[in-house]
Order: sequence, then structure tokens, then C-alpha cells
Amino acid sequence: MQRPHSAEHLNLYFVAYCAVTHYLAPIHECCKGPLTPMMEVTQALVDRARAANFEFGADTAMVVVQHMLLQTVDLLRAVADMGQRLENVFALGKMYSNSFPVIRTIREMGVTVTESTMPEPGKFNECFERDIKHLWEVAGQGLAQRNIKRIIVLDDAGGCISNAPPDLLRRYIAGGVEQTSLGVFVFEEKPPSFGVISWARAAVKLQIGGPIFSHCLIDKLNREFLNGKPLRGHAIGIIGLGSIGSGMANLTARQGNKVVFYDPDPDLLIPQYLQGRVVRLDSLEELMTRCDYVFGCSGRNPFKGNWPMAHRPGIKLFSGSSGDQEFVPIILDLKGGPSFKVAGDSWDITSDDGPSGPILVAYYGYPYNFASRQGEAVPTHIVQLETGGLLAGLMQARIHLAFCEKGHEQNTGIQRMSPEAQSFVYKTWLKAMRDRSIDVRERYGYDSEIFRAASCSKWFVDNTEPHLDSSYEPASRTEEVMREIFSNFAVRKR
Repeated sequence: MQRPHSAEHLNLYFVAYCAVTHYLAPIHECCKGPLTPMMEVTQALVDRARAANFEFGADTAMVVVQHMLLQTVDLLRAVADMGQRLENVFALGKMYSNSFPVIRTIREMGVTVTESTMPEPGKFNECFERDIKHLWEVAGQGLAQRNIKRIIVLDDAGGCISNAPPDLLRRYIAGGVEQTSLGVFVFEEKPPSFGVISWARAAVKLQIGGPIFSHCLIDKLNREFLNGKPLRGHAIGIIGLGSIGSGMANLTARQGNKVVFYDPDPDLLIPQYLQGRVVRLDSLEELMTRCDYVFGCSGRNPFKGNWPMAHRPGIKLFSGSSGDQEFVPIILDLKGGPSFKVAGDSWDITSDDGPSGPILVAYYGYPYNFASRQGEAVPTHIVQLETGGLLAGLMQARIHLAFCEKGHEQNTGIQRMSPEAQSFVYKTWLKAMRDRSIDVRERYGYDSEIFRAASCSKWFVDNTEPHLDSSYEPASRTEEVMREIFSNFAVRKR
């Protein structure tokens, strides 16, 4: 029996999920009436796609690594409305963010979702790579008898793109979308075999998305770890003053903590809104000896080759990154001691056998914004900024592949996210927040200058990577089509 994937079926499945999990009342005002509307940003993108006669096509497959949360349901409903057959979508979640009711819903929509396995402490990357390889095996077998011409890979942390099987790449043309800075760092070491749209380094993701995820982490810590009490009056250390790290520094300083940070980049500029409010330290060890709470926000493995080191006894470590790589050397070292324990309810690692005494690594070293293990990490109506960016990235990848198939573009390298698409997503999201009476400036602690600067189209170009220079030129034909879709109401048919 063919599994349903029409827009009406997807809406009904989503409503059923909400009812079964008792989220019907609080679920971000999304379940109103018999047919639930998509989020404002994703619906606006679907409308633009229809106006442009854009479709992913029956001969397109997707291989997806995503957090199995409600935002992914919204994303899949949107790609289905853009002509993507969900039986040609193969997906994998991450065990630390999987919501099993959401996985059930996504499977009922027609998507093949492979299983996530539980790794030992400090072994997430090895385990997850095996899960990714299994995902590709299932996708290859599932597509073998189907009329598929191309695969679009939507990735989180670069592992799915990096492990794309060569035999499938010979059989199908492939393109990708990467959503995390960790994935971009992975590509620095192992360049992808095909072109990848970098939502990860888009201006909207970095400058607007960062404070949202930082706020979520602090909110989870206040509620889950401190039992409803605010984190206040402590020495706070931030490792990596990038998008997430800057947001964490701003929010923790705003809560009355003394904030220091370490970043190995000698050319790093402290954002103006943080100047005079945070102190830069010269070494990771100095940070570890001075702080009560440390947030790993580097997107890398900062303790590799640097552990063991001195630290404040009783130090508490929280990850704001992806996977467990922020604290892997610490976890593996502590695991060999006699007092190593993992709390069954919170997944917090504790040990008295650190180089300077007790250490706590929260939530297995995984990103703490997922600690509640529910259907939402960030409320879906807020995180639709991210969902919309991914959807626009998928559209850009599909358009780019059409030009590559005709020999008009090169299917290589990391490519910037269309500035016009970013502007459309951002402005639609901002209007949705105003319509919902949500003061995002106050809630997420934005620098007021950001919103003024983002009113200018040049801001999206200047703050998106890769930057325009002698080593990078954007795919001109692809970006021209994206410009037409998102800058003009009248879009000529192609």
C-alpha cells in the first residue's frame, strides 16, 4: 500500500501527533482547525515557489540528517508542497535530540527514518558515522529501482556529505546544504565531492540565529539544571566567541555573571556590544581555573592535545555545539577513573577524579539546549527562522543542480547562501514575530544595531561566508534565479 504524502495527509498526521502527545494547546499556536497551517516563513517560501513554478520533482531524492523535532515536520511538509515525494526522502536523527513521537509522525508521512544508536560516553562521532553509513546503504537500496536523477543532502555537522558513497555519486548527481559551522570545519579537512550551499555561514544564521540558540541553552540550564533558578553571580567561561559564544556571553553577563572567554583566533574582534562586559583570557587553562561554569561554543575539539590541565574543583561544563566533541578528551579521561558516573535521568557525567578534583559534564557532553528531550528544543514558531533558511537552501541546491546538469555551472565547492533568499526569510520571520507580539530584541538580547544594519541588502552580502574575493565567485546563474524568486513578485517561467 502506498504511503500517503499529500498536503492534506501531512496536516492530519501533524494534528494527530499533537493530540497524542498532549501538545494540542501549547504547541506554538500551530494546531488550529482541522488542517494545521505551516509556520509563516515556510508557508511564504512555498508561496514563492509556486509563483516561480519551482518544484523539486519526482526524480529528486533527499538524504537528510536532522534533529527529529517538530521543526523538521514543518520542513518536510513544505518540501512536499514543493513537489518532493516523501517516499524518496531518507532521514537520520541524532539520538540526543530525537523525539520518538516525531519520528513516528515523519515515518507515517512516508519518509524512511533509520535508527539512531546509543554510543558510549565520548564516542558519539564514531557511532554516528556508522549510523550515517547505514543511512546511505538504506537510501542506495531504496533508490535502486526508482527513476531518480539527483540527490540533495541536507546535513548537520558534515558527516553525511563527507560519507556519500562514491558508487551513488557515479549514479546520481548530488548537491548539499550544510547547517552547522562544525560541518564547514569538517569540509576544511575533507572537501566535499559536490557543491554545498552553506546555510551554516549565512549572515542570518550567524547574526540572528546565534542568540536564539544561546537563549535556549541558558533557559534549559535555568530550568533543568538549576530547578528554575537563574544562573547568577558566577564566574562564567566561554570557549569560542563565535555566533553561539557571543550570544552566551551576552546573555550570561545580562544575568549578573562575570564573563571571561578564550578563543585561539588572534584576529578575533570582540563585538562592540560585548566590549567592556567580557574579558579575554590568554589560555584555556586560565579559563578552566577561574570559572564555575564553562560553555563550549567552539564547534571544534578545544581540549584535543590540551588535556589534562588544571581546573577549578567542581567545575561544570556545558556544550553549545554539535555532538560531544567540545569535551571528548575530558570525558574519555574521566571514564577511566573509579568515581565516573552518569545520571540516568539527566545524563550528567560526574567524577571526583579530575586533575584538580570534581568535574561535571552536563548531558553526556551533548548540546544542552536538547536536554529536555521533548518535541521542541527551541519553540517551533521561533526556530522557523532556521527552518526557513534550510528550506531556501534546499531550493537553491535544486536550482543549482539543474544548471549543473545542463553544464552551465560547476558542481563543486562551498557556495554562499543567496543574500536575497536570506533577506526574504529574515524579514518574513521578523514580521511573524511582530504579529505574534514577540519582542525578539528584548527576549534574545540582540544588539539593536543588528536590526538596523539588516535593513540594508548589503548587510547580507558582507556578513555571509564565503566572502566575495579573488578566491570565490558565486554561481551566477543560480543566484540570478534565487534573486528573481525572492526579489520580484513576478517571476518569469524557466
